[in-house]
Amino acid sequence: MQSTLNALMWRSMDAPMSPVAASRRLASLDTELTADVVAFCPYEGRRHLLVCGCYQLVKGSEPARRVGRLQLFDTAQRKLDELHRVDGPGHLDCAWAPPATGAQLLATASAEGAAHFYRLGEGGDELAADGAVACPDAGDACISIDWCHADGAPPRLALSSTAGRLFVLDAGAGGGARCVHAWHAHDDNGWSVAFDRAEPHSLYSGGDDLVLKRWDLRTASASEEGDDDGGDSCVAVAASNRRSHGAGVCCISPHPLLPHVVATGSYDEKVRLWDTRNLRQPTAECGCGGGVWRLKWHPTDSSLALAACMHAGFKVLRLAAPSDAEPEPAMSEVAAYCEHGMGQALAYGADWAHDGAHADALLAGTCSFYDHALHLWDCAPSAVVE
Repeated sequence: MQSTLNALMWRSMDAPMSPVAASRRLASLDTELTADVVAFCPYEGRRHLLVCGCYQLVKGSEPARRVGRLQLFDTAQRKLDELHRVDGPGHLDCAWAPPATGAQLLATASAEGAAHFYRLGEGGDELAADGAVACPDAGDACISIDWCHADGAPPRLALSSTAGRLFVLDAGAGGGARCVHAWHAHDDNGWSVAFDRAEPHSLYSGGDDLVLKRWDLRTASASEEGDDDGGDSCVAVAASNRRSHGAGVCCISPHPLLPHVVATGSYDEKVRLWDTRNLRQPTAECGCGGGVWRLKWHPTDSSLALAACMHAGFKVLRLAAPSDAEPEPAMSEVAAYCEHGMGQALAYGADWAHDGAHADALLAGTCSFYDHALHLWDCAPSAVVE
């Protein structure tokens, strides 16, 4: 297969592909409730802010009831100083609205089968609940959430659910967000969903049915668009892969700079790279030693990705440029962080800090399930070895 990444694209990356030194813990704390997602704030002047989301099943409750919490932290002093907390529904995923939208807004996928919105206060020290949008027939919960990141595209959200259904929300409507598309996408839990970073009409999803799919939102039936009664839209599958993943597709991470490049993580303990123009087989694989629940590209050194690997801790992976000897891209592990109490705990939540939080280090926030722990740590880039 012809290489999907040419030399010009690789030279355009923001940072050199330098080696990464050993990781170092800076701070940690007990989140009290089981923690499963973290997200650094992307907004200028507020990139030191970190949010952690939790959800927990209330033992003995009938019917089953899940509670949750959002906690907002200041990491400016390389500490985890809690600024604010909001109790409410269980949160399984969260994402900040892209800075281009002008809205300092956090959206979460909840155990109530809805998208919940929280607005960052003017002082940057609190989160205020800003409404919710129900996702019809979502099953037990909404699991994954992603904003449309493409410049000039209208603010939209996509969510996946335990019922295998996907939802697209219009987040720019004058009266608030509303669900405009909903359809059955997977025959089991829909673990992951993500918009293409360059083509806002392309949406990727993955499920416990081992299937990776790319959807073309331009095909969504006009008769259903904007319909709020929960009726299904008709959206065409542009491409799919049913054979390559050995277990459920837990996460999908389109590359922020390189078109047609998407990474997936799976319960089968592998990260895979894909050329989205041909999903017949991945272009590269990297074993991580544990199920890959989260995968985040670094916002400035986009050759690096951070993986939450469940029972195997957290891994820093490097994306290597193709060469004459190796015409396809490759990924390899260059650092690990295993200071969470792994045992029965699951490495679930992971995110990189944005440029400006700590310019001299690669700063990460991670959280683990069952032991309800949140950690702040860094990797210092070392000199390139000739």
